[in-house]
Amino acid sequence: MTNLLKKAYDATWGKYVFAGMYDKFLSRVEKYGLSEKRAEMLRPAYGKTVEIGTGTGLNLPHFPDTISELILTEPYPHMVTKLEEKVRDHPRRIQVTVAGAERLPFPDASIDTVAAAMILCTVPDPDVALAEIQRVLKPGGQYLFLEHVRNSDPRIAKKQDIIQKGWYLFGNECHCNRPTIETLRSSSLEIKELKEDKMPGAWEFIEAMVIGRAVRPETDAPLASVSASTGAGSDCQDPNCS
Repeated sequence: MTNLLKKAYDATWGKYVFAGMYDKFLSRVEKYGLSEKRAEMLRPAYGKTVEIGTGTGLNLPHFPDTISELILTEPYPHMVTKLEEKVRDHPRRIQVTVAGAERLPFPDASIDTVAAAMILCTVPDPDVALAEIQRVLKPGGQYLFLEHVRNSDPRIAKKQDIIQKGWYLFGNECHCNRPTIETLRSSSLEIKELKEDKMPGAWEFIEAMVIGRAVRPETDAPLASVSASTGAGSDCQDPNCS
């Protein structure tokens, strides 16, 4: 989207429909079993944990007690408002940080677990997001993911390609046809678990999904942060730093 169109979108559809009714849109698939799949994805989480693209906080009930510190990141202002409402009365101590996946305000090799549900379909460049995830993970640290992906059935994949332009606008720049499995496999993270599944109760063109766990190799060399190329240090703790 152009900047002008994006501003108009955010002030109207993005605020009142996408963010305002996000939980309602997903209530059917959550009831049919997506909630349980979120819990399955998050079960291995431990230690200092960062969730990327938290949205309105639908994963909040599923973080296990093995987490010592929980930081939720979300770049979309209207989602942040909804998220802060949920966090306010949550029994767990939680930090909310306004940040996108491509520029995480955490030091190199400082996080035990990074978790994300349905974010690689939306970020402008999944390869950049995965590189940033790898940067902040400790060697041996894990990335837990749940993603809807390009369908392996060519017939349904063709439908995804046809529907994509409209879905992009409806879903706030979501890409229902991205080959996310291939993107994950081509990253420097090591996939340890990958379960191909279906999103319960979802439309056919977005039902293909994966749940998995990848790790940063123990012997991995440090990666340069994305923010370093723009002049910011990788140890910046302020999401507004530049």
